[in-house]
Amino acid sequence: MFKPENRKETLSLIFGIVLLFAGVGLLLTGFSIAYGIVTNPSGFIQSQIPASIQQNATAGPRASFTYTVANYTVTFSDASQPGDAPVAIWDWDFGDGARSNQQSPQHTYSTNFSGFVRLTVRDGNDKANSAVANVQAFMTANSQGNSTVDPGDIGASIDFGAVFRPIFGVLVAVAAAATTFFMLLIMTLVGGAITKAGWNLIRPRPETIKIRIKPKHLEAEPVYPPQAGMPPPPPTL
Repeated sequence: MFKPENRKETLSLIFGIVLLFAGVGLLLTGFSIAYGIVTNPSGFIQSQIPASIQQNATAGPRASFTYTVANYTVTFSDASQPGDAPVAIWDWDFGDGARSNQQSPQHTYSTNFSGFVRLTVRDGNDKANSAVANVQAFMTANSQGNSTVDPGDIGASIDFGAVFRPIFGVLVAVAAAATTFFMLLIMTLVGGAITKAGWNLIRPRPETIKIRIKPKHLEAEPVYPPQAGMPPPPPTL
């Protein structure tokens, strides 16, 4: 460590120490993050998936019912299956303008009826599903049947989010891992550069001696080759 002799060297020393500590701190931070990723890669990948994607999609209910026709009176029996939450609401549409919120109602038509009866169930998670049945009620009618899935509710019954959510989560995690890798690479390069710059400012420097050479010091007397038969010139003192 050299001893500063003037204001410029003092500022250089202080700035170099700051840079040295900043670069070493940046390197240690990058190495710490990299060590955590290497020792627990699955945990790192899982931590990069947003919480909204990690949440499991709640399953909704599946509406279903059976019915028995006796003349104009039809008895309906709910056979719906709950999802992740129990069914909270039953909404019956008997097709003649009448409705009911009972779980298993009975309805008497005033005239001959041939049409669709629809049951819509809704659970505590506010997820709904419907089922329909073609019911025919008239004098002397005596039949029974089962409902089918409401054609207009088939698309709503498929949770596309549950299908693509895991794939999207993996893509997000891979993108986050790649971004983290490049961040660590840049952090290492920058940290190394800052550390080197700081050390260059505070490392010991060899002492130098300035010598000024004037042109006259470079002058030299001409030297002639000896001629045959002539004694050598006397040495110059």
